[in-house]
Amino acid sequence: MAAVWATVFPLIAAPEPHRLWGMSAGLGYLCAAVAARSSHRCGRAVSVWFAVTGAVVVPFALLVLTGAAQSEVGVVERSGLLTLRQFTPYLAEPRTVVEVTPYLPGMAVFGVPRALLGDGGPLPRLLGDARLWCATAFLGCLWAARRRRGTGPAALRSPPETRSTDTPSAHSSPRRSWRSRSAPAEWTCR
Repeated sequence: MAAVWATVFPLIAAPEPHRLWGMSAGLGYLCAAVAARSSHRCGRAVSVWFAVTGAVVVPFALLVLTGAAQSEVGVVERSGLLTLRQFTPYLAEPRTVVEVTPYLPGMAVFGVPRALLGDGGPLPRLLGDARLWCATAFLGCLWAARRRRGTGPAALRSPPETRSTDTPSAHSSPRRSWRSRSAPAEWTCR
């Protein structure tokens, strides 16, 4: 279903960035569906990688490297510039829809690198891109959550071990540590 939608989307979407995403995601989702149907022991893991690569990694890289962007990127980058100039990401009296910043003030942080680096050359354009900083924050949050929670899918399904100073009662059962649990076979390719 996702492959069908992503493949049809470029045919009906007007903005070029949306069409680029649709073409890439359609191919990624189609490959993911084929891999998921595979009887190979790594089929599910390969399927996830195809989906993520086609729907996230490839379009992200192409859009950032070519400078193409959805209008939201410009809004975030403008709000970073406004924050540096007037200490608020909002215009006092916006006259058009384009001048409205619909995000909370914290979102302007991702636009500050563009405001500081400007557009003068390919490297400042790349390093100032708000999407790069949003992706960095997202991946940093995933990394921190994984460190906090443990590693692997088994850790995500089970609660972390709780430490209690109370003595065990007859009604409590000893809890195994989440680190001692192994991931189900479908998540691994060993």
